[in-house]
Parts: sequence; structure tokens; C-alpha cells
Amino acid sequence: MRGMSVVVALWCVALSYAQVDKTAEEWLQKSFQAYSQLQSLQSKTTLTVLMITPRYPEGTPIQKYLYAYTAQAPAKINLLVKDLNAQGEGQRITSDGQTLKADGDSKPVANSGAALLEQLAEAGIAPSYDLVFLHGGRSSQEKFRKQITQLKVAGESEKQITLTGRIKNERGKEDTLEIVLDKETLLMRTLKLRSEVKIEDQPGAFVLVMDFEPTPNVTVSEQTWERK
Repeated sequence: MRGMSVVVALWCVALSYAQVDKTAEEWLQKSFQAYSQLQSLQSKTTLTVLMITPRYPEGTPIQKYLYAYTAQAPAKINLLVKDLNAQGEGQRITSDGQTLKADGDSKPVANSGAALLEQLAEAGIAPSYDLVFLHGGRSSQEKFRKQITQLKVAGESEKQITLTGRIKNERGKEDTLEIVLDKETLLMRTLKLRSEVKIEDQPGAFVLVMDFEPTPNVTVSEQTWERK
């Protein structure tokens, strides 16, 4: 019976992996490779959090941020984060690859993308996924891939391809995942995560939408990483 249990367990693992369509996997890996090969990346990215309830099934925006940045692996960035629901110019974060500066504080990053991402989190900035794939490199890309339990090609046009599936969250549950890739650059144009929750004892969800406007391989200089 133990042998049968092992066979069943292995079959379940194989079935779970088979839920990641081969073509979708290839597109995702191509995108990872594109981020790894970037000389630099510039984007104006909008992060929106929607609250879904039975009364508002299309979602109510509860948070909206603009991330405007130029970045270069492994650890250089000039980032402006602005809360679009608040007044003010936003928060400027810069790193020349050795030192990250935010709100008057300086933190060492020692030319490490992992350290840069950690210091951004310490500064209260949740890095967008393209920055994670760029600065975190292969280890961050593979971590993201291992969290995906289902993935398929859900749509394709002349310029874009849409991947949909499910991905494990930090609570051990699964969120709905959607990624829209630009066919020419292989960079993300949209990433959506939908987490099902109870809101006032009613079925609901929170949806994180990242809309990217990427420009790959822009010209940069040492002045790019200075606070302006």
C-alpha cells in the first residue's frame, strides 16, 4: 500500500505541473530572459488596488500609485513614487549601485540587487514585479515561477499575448494571475493578482493591477542616479 501511496503522490505532482501549459511556460521564460538581458529599463507604472464586493462587482479603487523610474541591474535606480489619491510631489528614491537614498536616509546596497529590493521594502516601497525580475535576477524569477500552480495562454493578438493562471500567495492560498506580455519586447504590459476574501461577511476580492509603460535600454549616465 505504501508503494501505491508513493505512486499516487507522484501522479498528483505530475498532474499539478501539467497544469502549466508548455507554450505559456515558454512565453514566461522568454520574458524572464528579456528582463535579464536589459541594459536599462524606464517605465511609468500605475499600481491600483480594487475592492470587489457584490454591490460593486467591477471594483472600487481604494489605492492608486504612480511609479516613475529608470533602473539598471544590479542595483541602480531613480524612482519617484506618488500616491495619486493624495497631494504632494511623492517620494524620491535613488541608488547609484552602492548607496540607496530615501527620505534623507542612506543605506548600503553594495551593488546587490537583492539588497536594493530589501532596502526599498524597508523604505515602505513595494517593488513592482518588473523591478523584482530586473534587480532580483534569476533567483527572484524562479521564486515567482515556483509559486505558479496553473498557467495557460488565454489570448493572443498581433502585438500582445495574455497568460492566465493561479499563483500561491504568502498565506498559502492561491490567487488568480493574469500577465499581458508585449510580443516585440517580451516585457510585461499588465500584471493582475486577484485574492478572494470575505468583506463584511460577504464574498469579495482584492485585485492588484500593475499597468506598465516600459521603455527598454534607455541611455543612462551617472547623473541618472542622482537626486534631482
